[in-house]
Amino acid sequence: MRLRLLLLPCLLLLAACQPGDRPDQGAELAALQAEIAKLKSDLAAASAPPELGQQMLELQIRHARLWQAGESRNWMLAQFQLAELRESLNGVVELNGEHPSLQPQQLSTVLPAIMNPALSQMQAAVDARDGAAFDASYDAVSKACTDCHASADHGFLVIERPRTPVLDNLRAAP
Repeated sequence: MRLRLLLLPCLLLLAACQPGDRPDQGAELAALQAEIAKLKSDLAAASAPPELGQQMLELQIRHARLWQAGESRNWMLAQFQLAELRESLNGVVELNGEHPSLQPQQLSTVLPAIMNPALSQMQAAVDARDGAAFDASYDAVSKACTDCHASADHGFLVIERPRTPVLDNLRAAP
């Protein structure tokens, strides 16, 4: 008898904890499932690699800023801008290396093969603080960019020395 008296409150408590059949329970569950699906979609979009054109625009800005630094013979800034340019190129290889623009070739193979020799020449010019070598190597980097575009059937994208600063809020003078 004592056992029944102890079990009765426990059973009543368990029964009270069971979810009831509310008429809006199905709608609430569907709303929560829709919210989860939207959050998953937003997360996937946020983690998608940047669009290749966006990365190319960043490269164009880095390229122009490198010119500003070198033209002013600000070798510390040129060193920095060259490192930023390399980092941006590596980002293209890493995030869009299999972009369909060069198929069946891989951008991850073609871009370093075309760009690295010119970047090495540029690095040597900046390290030597040699203005004439910088100017020549800058033109070599520009040509390498244009050659890479041509290999992707985008020969209409010709890269050259900037005539005006892309962004003029960075002081290039040493």
